[in-house]
Amino acid sequence: MPVLARLRDRLGDGALRGRRLAVVVHLEAKTACLVLALQEAGATVVAAGSNPLSTQDAVVAALAERGVEVHARHGVSQEEFTADLLRVAESGAELVIDDGLELTRRMAEHRPDLYAQLRGVSEETTTGVARLRALEAEGLLGFPAVAANDARCKHLFDNVYGTGQTTLTAILALTNVLAAGRGFCIVGYGWVGRGLAKAAHGLGGRITIVEIDPVRALTAHMDGHNVAPLARALEDADVVITATGLVEALDASSFAHLQDGVLLANAGHHDREIDVPALAAQADETIEARANVTTYVLGDRRVHVLAGGALVNIAGLDGNPIEIMDLSFSVQALSIHTLASGELPAGVNEFPAELDDLIARTKLETLGIELDEPTEVQERFRSAWMV
Repeated sequence: MPVLARLRDRLGDGALRGRRLAVVVHLEAKTACLVLALQEAGATVVAAGSNPLSTQDAVVAALAERGVEVHARHGVSQEEFTADLLRVAESGAELVIDDGLELTRRMAEHRPDLYAQLRGVSEETTTGVARLRALEAEGLLGFPAVAANDARCKHLFDNVYGTGQTTLTAILALTNVLAAGRGFCIVGYGWVGRGLAKAAHGLGGRITIVEIDPVRALTAHMDGHNVAPLARALEDADVVITATGLVEALDASSFAHLQDGVLLANAGHHDREIDVPALAAQADETIEARANVTTYVLGDRRVHVLAGGALVNIAGLDGNPIEIMDLSFSVQALSIHTLASGELPAGVNEFPAELDDLIARTKLETLGIELDEPTEVQERFRSAWMV
């Protein structure tokens, strides 16, 4: 991670020294780089996974060997997962790097006493930022939070290129099917949905977008994709990918519209975007067809669910490439550094634009790409209203 490495001097300026941080994201090798960078900056870090299905036990063991307190195990129940997160809360963490607000919201619900002691949270997902804003709207956000997901160096690259590529890679690797000529129904056309559509189209897929937001639906149309209501879009879909950040994007009423042999995969935060329990309840038979592919037999139709409805790119494979996570974790590291500096007011804050520019310029430098600077005339024009 060359960008994160070049930010070490800034992170090590003393703002993080002696601070107790919780890092709750998908716990795999790339996350370890972030944890160890924060530890090197002088912080005491306690870590946990943001999803039991993406936690890699080998990484947990490796972090523990390096003196990091970790509360995570692969494949635990939701009750055990919550218990692990509450152990992180009880460790005395004052600053949190969160994913889906999984730790922060549980602290607010189960340990309001510890929640009241938080000094800052940085959140890296669309779902988590929405939860932060909901807490703020209810008057429950008494500390500063950074919407790291909304940073340009996060959503413009992580969501579009990272999740877009790796979701398609996971679907093809888990099933060994051909993308070219297949009908892809993508539910949700946010930054992730755009990336999915771009990747699937590049592999020769036929794209139909389902959206409830009129501006996003119009954007999908202008981008050259078909746009249709869910019931109609499902009827000729060979692959359905959810990317809404909500729950029950595919609910019990939608399964009647699925065609035989369809693949269902989730690229959104929640394991609940596809209502897998409702699908199982409707099924005449359930078959474990192959690793991370479960087939539900509905009469004369077979519906294949990938990775149990969890995030298919990280529960089924290894998540986003390290080049992408170098950018995203640089955003998170600088967010938590800013929060540790005590410079932000209570409530949801945008990631500072100058830090976005710093990350992008640093990345360009590692690629050997140079930029021109604006001329004095251009600077005067940009700053004046009478020119």
